[in-house]
Amino acid sequence: MGEPLFTVLIATTGHWPGDPRLNRHVRYLEEANVTARVKSFESSSRWSRLANVIKMAVAVWKERPDAVILPDPELFVIGTLVARIRGITAVADIHEDYSRTAHGRTWIPGWLKPVIAALARVNDWLARRSAHVVVVAAPELSDADSVLVMNTPRPGDFTMPDETIDPPTVVYVGDVTEARGAFSMAELARRMPHVRFLVIGKTSEDLAQQMVQIAGDGQLDLVGRLPHTQAWEAVRGAVAGLSLLTPAPAYQEAVATKLWEYCAAGIPPIVSDLPGQRAFVARVDDSLVVKDLDEAVTVLTRLMDDPAWALDMSLRSRRAAEKAWAESRPDLALQRAVVPRPITRRDDPISEN
Repeated sequence: MGEPLFTVLIATTGHWPGDPRLNRHVRYLEEANVTARVKSFESSSRWSRLANVIKMAVAVWKERPDAVILPDPELFVIGTLVARIRGITAVADIHEDYSRTAHGRTWIPGWLKPVIAALARVNDWLARRSAHVVVVAAPELSDADSVLVMNTPRPGDFTMPDETIDPPTVVYVGDVTEARGAFSMAELARRMPHVRFLVIGKTSEDLAQQMVQIAGDGQLDLVGRLPHTQAWEAVRGAVAGLSLLTPAPAYQEAVATKLWEYCAAGIPPIVSDLPGQRAFVARVDDSLVVKDLDEAVTVLTRLMDDPAWALDMSLRSRRAAEKAWAESRPDLALQRAVVPRPITRRDDPISEN
């Protein structure tokens, strides 16, 4: 394909270097003969995250890639400003409704949440008008000028299981928080002691201790964060994948990436009854939506006791992922949004063809 002539830096202060969406961006760009990489100043606290914004701005200034993708709201404005001054194409990657997310942050005092939400709306408005390109992760985030780059993974990256894991295993992949169903998963482990609940993702020490206490003698396996490929190899053959989001404002319409990934891996997703998740699961089977933990136990038990139905759910899940990939093609969408055609050197005029 020849030497890559276009460089893209994905700059983040809020995501770890192994973040699936960002690494999919890298792969999609490399497939277009682009040099792309993730630069992460992952933060241990909110204050260090703010300090890392300055570090990242300096890094972008010094490295001067052809384009910089900014997936964190605190980088939208300052990152775009640095990019414009340095002649870099700024790409804002908006993957959440940040004003809604503010209302679900337990560390923000209640009286301050409306203020933070308002600032988030202003920041979103500025990002959409200052960045050269805006990509969004979901249709509800789209506007007339943005490019939809869905979080649908390439199904070919996931291998369908030959058999189920022994003992029967229910999985969760992603950051573990109370709002994302941590206590519900622990309670399910307590209620179903014959089932292994494998939880892969970043978990605070305090929350992990609470979950273990709730689970009691249940098989709750908190393994922490794993590289993406390793995580999905570990869950291969699972009975089901969980997404038991609480009804926080930010989660009402949310469709977590893990749902697409469960489906691509042939793992039936079991979800809490929220509008976004309910609409997603309709692609597979409405019975996978649960209103409470009693229903979750019932569905999980059926998946384990009825192999024919379990296989049907697995195949339907995979077909849903294949259809979504074919319809959205996020690889081509990102390439069209970020990569000039044909790719040229920085000091050459960019072709209009």
